[in-house]
Amino acid sequence: MNVFLYIMIFIAGTVFGSFFSLAVYRLPRREDITHVRSHCTSCNHKLELIDLIPVFSYIFLRGRCRYCKEKIRSRYILLEIFSGLVFLLIAFALKINYSSTIYEFINLFLIYLFVVMLFIIGGIDKEQKIIHQGTLLYGFIVSIVYVIFHAVRGEDFLDNIIGGILISIIMLTVNALLKNILKENELPVGFGDILYIAVIGFFFGFGLQVLSIIIALFMVALVMILKKQKEAPFGFYLSISSAIVIIGISYLEPISEVINSSVFELLLA
Repeated sequence: MNVFLYIMIFIAGTVFGSFFSLAVYRLPRREDITHVRSHCTSCNHKLELIDLIPVFSYIFLRGRCRYCKEKIRSRYILLEIFSGLVFLLIAFALKINYSSTIYEFINLFLIYLFVVMLFIIGGIDKEQKIIHQGTLLYGFIVSIVYVIFHAVRGEDFLDNIIGGILISIIMLTVNALLKNILKENELPVGFGDILYIAVIGFFFGFGLQVLSIIIALFMVALVMILKKQKEAPFGFYLSISSAIVIIGISYLEPISEVINSSVFELLLA
């Protein structure tokens, strides 16, 4: 029975992956993502249901539009499969099965809603080099609901508040100091990135937020060295690192607790 559950989770993930492609394309262009039917970006023909089945449609249509025969970018099917795998790995990480409680399923659902933000912000930042503010607001609302959900069950949320505030204040202060010293208009860290870090911190708590930032910085440094680039879309890599943290939560939680306890001792000293 658990196999059937995991198959359904994977399929749900691919459906979300299809939505991510649409959202990443439309949101920066301020196009409707809920009421306007999907269409081919080459011939503008409205797509039918058979054209929109995740993974299957791409394979069935041999990677081409059914109407104009224009080649469909392979990133669509790759994103759908990747999204399905991420959803599946998160379920494995949280040990979700048929005997899981309602609480565990609600917790999983809220995490999936948060992952929606990670995918969309990461995709838009990679394509447009911007942090989409509307999606950021959505992520903040999901984070509030997530924290309240756990607080109602008597779980501590102090580290979530610290995660949402502390590093953001530090980065804003560093930005202000460097701006005054260097006398440049361009800030070392974009305001959108700072807000994104704050939302991730509010959802994760301070310890896991720090781990996400460290992993993202490592990936950015690696990409810049290997590709010899002067900059990289930090939001994109922060999305990847945050997904890694969620998937590896059982292994990273002890490290997170050490970071949290150290910060609390420092604040209370």
